[in-house]
Amino acid sequence: MYQKLPLIFLLSFLIHSVKSQTVTGQINDESAKSVQFANVTLHRAADSVFVKAALSDEQGRFTLENVAMGRFFVRVTQVGYQRFSSPAFVLNTETPNVNLRSIQLIQDAKNLNEVTVRTTKPFIERQLDKTIVNVENSIVSAGSNALEVLERSPGVVVDQNDNISLKGKQGVMVMINGKPSIIASQDLANYLRGLPANTLEKIEIITNPSAKYDAAGNAGILNLVMKKDQRLGTNGTINLSYGQGVYAKTSEGITFNHRNKKLNLFGNYNFAYRKAFSHLVLDRRFYKDGILDGVFDQDNYITFPFKNHTGRLGADYAVSKKTLIGAVISGLSNRFNPTGDTRTGVLNQDLQLVRYDLNSNRSKENWFNFAINTNLKHTFDSTGRELTVDLDYAHYGNRTDQRFTTEYVDTKGNQLLPTYVLLGDVLGKLDIKSLKADYVHPLPKKAKVEAGLKSSFVRADNDLKYYIGGNEKPVFDPSQSNHFIYDENINAAYVNYAKQFDKVNFQLGLRMEQNNIKGNQLATNITFDSTYTRLFPSAFLNYKFSRKHEWSFSVSRRLDRPSYRQLNPFKFYINNSTYSEGNPYLQPQFTYSFEIAHHYNQQITTTFSYSQTVNNITEVIMPLEGQDKVTVQTNRNLTEFQFWGINISASTQVTKWWNSVNNINTYYSTYKGNVANTPLRNGNANININSNNSFVLGKKGYVAELSVIYRAREIYGFMDVQPTGQVSLGIQKTFWDRKATLKLNGTDLFYTSIGRATVTFKDYVEKFRVNRETRVATLSFSYRFGNNKVQAGRRRSSGVEEEKQRAGNS
Repeated sequence: MYQKLPLIFLLSFLIHSVKSQTVTGQINDESAKSVQFANVTLHRAADSVFVKAALSDEQGRFTLENVAMGRFFVRVTQVGYQRFSSPAFVLNTETPNVNLRSIQLIQDAKNLNEVTVRTTKPFIERQLDKTIVNVENSIVSAGSNALEVLERSPGVVVDQNDNISLKGKQGVMVMINGKPSIIASQDLANYLRGLPANTLEKIEIITNPSAKYDAAGNAGILNLVMKKDQRLGTNGTINLSYGQGVYAKTSEGITFNHRNKKLNLFGNYNFAYRKAFSHLVLDRRFYKDGILDGVFDQDNYITFPFKNHTGRLGADYAVSKKTLIGAVISGLSNRFNPTGDTRTGVLNQDLQLVRYDLNSNRSKENWFNFAINTNLKHTFDSTGRELTVDLDYAHYGNRTDQRFTTEYVDTKGNQLLPTYVLLGDVLGKLDIKSLKADYVHPLPKKAKVEAGLKSSFVRADNDLKYYIGGNEKPVFDPSQSNHFIYDENINAAYVNYAKQFDKVNFQLGLRMEQNNIKGNQLATNITFDSTYTRLFPSAFLNYKFSRKHEWSFSVSRRLDRPSYRQLNPFKFYINNSTYSEGNPYLQPQFTYSFEIAHHYNQQITTTFSYSQTVNNITEVIMPLEGQDKVTVQTNRNLTEFQFWGINISASTQVTKWWNSVNNINTYYSTYKGNVANTPLRNGNANININSNNSFVLGKKGYVAELSVIYRAREIYGFMDVQPTGQVSLGIQKTFWDRKATLKLNGTDLFYTSIGRATVTFKDYVEKFRVNRETRVATLSFSYRFGNNKVQAGRRRSSGVEEEKQRAGNS
């Protein structure tokens, strides 16, 4: 199947070259002045189904290209004007092009509350500076969680250890409503698994952010934008879903919104129960001077039953026409009791079975967080000069009770040693305080200056106590216990200058960040501290060569600080021969990124990229020096990581009922370094393909969606990851005047999303295969109630962006 998938994608990708029709026109107002940026939508005449959209340019002109043959009409909307609908017209071989000439919009004397605009966004949109995944428009995402939606996004890969990479590069900043989730990769993955997809509006993929963003994230930013109802009056949405894989999954939620001219109250609550599994099979071979010394044949099965509650409550108030103030409170509670069992067959150097090690993990975990954001936005005048201020506080906490047992039995099941019981009591706290201010000052002749300041304070306090259990009273084990406190202060300032010409626009930016860090291991009385200041320049240039061709260029310097968990020297035991551990001596990694992109007709984008990262933070699974047949999962700084990539994104209206969005990402990456006495100079060429296709089925509100993903073999540090992919299919029906939607989907239909890899070090080779619950059938229902009038609301980000990301990675 994998051998045929690239050919199938290539054929789909080349369909855009098929001959098609064009619709053009000119939009003016009653005084014959051009109307800029009006929404122009093309609809089928038979059933008014949306086909294609465009915006009028600065001269009021618009073009709709690559239109299939048929009978259509054009609808034009713009705030302050009455809606315009053209007479029906026909596109065929005799009349392949239609010019609607001058369309006149009439000013609307009615209240803006009475204007209704209905458009349909594609699942994937490409803009000059970002790619947008419209989650709420995806059928196969119904009933899924946020992590599963990320995995189906173009260029995004989530590996077997829950690390997120973008276009083949690690170091992605995951933001939620513009605020970084600062917990570690595994904990962030658990948070996203408990976050229902129906709470997401869209995902913004930003590969080369400007100086306005925190310097963290060498691979770019994934910004998860939560839904916020923007309609006047009182309204909301109810969502229900049930999924069945090996285990059942349910999700229930409600979103509400009340808006008048001065006050907007909004909120949501969601509950999700999701039980999933991970089945990991490993073959670990240990060598001494190149000669086999022993083998561990391991089979691990673990289940994760999540009970997740999320809530959000906020308000915006217009103090005056120029000043808005707001506050948002959000919280999450995630309880899960993982149950894991591992059987390890221990073989000697002659591959003879010696004994079995039987491990069990019975834990009770409670992860929670809450955050408060207060904000102010003041517009000084009609030119766009404005000031925004954000004050934030966020608290993350976790309480975990662990119970690990190990039994040693011979090949006949007879006990060889007493049962070993290890009890863990983990208490973690993370507090973040931040103040941020951003100022925008327009200048004459289409120029603009942006500037901002930010200061954040973070304290992480993690207390881990281990006890040796058994039949007697548990005994405290100081050799495995630890108490780690980490304090961090980051002060930042940035400035951006942007200028627009007729065909060229550019932006130059510079960000400065000062870091003050202090760590303290109370159990061993080991402390460390660090202070450094760095500059992060950025530059962006767009050149509109012609109406169909546009070029863009960007360059930036970025860094990735270790997450708080990556720095935490605690030991988290997986079984008696494997544990994970943080590295308090990790250094931040620094990256220079370059991108050149060509945009054709706002449909096909080709991006050439290069990046170089020094002190690359890489997760490794390696033999522990000084201990016999023990492996540790941790992070190390590699000397260098280089990346060359070509990304092609194309949106094609194949027929009047079939729309296809395709993304092909090819790259070559190399790693250099030395870990565990193993020199590394490794890399390979790779290709990732993502195709999303939507089909309009008849005239009764049925729409289907087909998603196909393929990822070729990849080298990640010391790991050689084998190809994987999946096919997902869904169908939806709208009814009750489009207020109700019923969706049925199946993900990973052929169960091909299986992780397989080989890890190679000097005197150690590990091969593993991991199966997860990726094949799930889900039925979901949503109902919109209340007032359906539309008025745009504001989006904002807080000042704790990178800090939340690193907590998410902790």
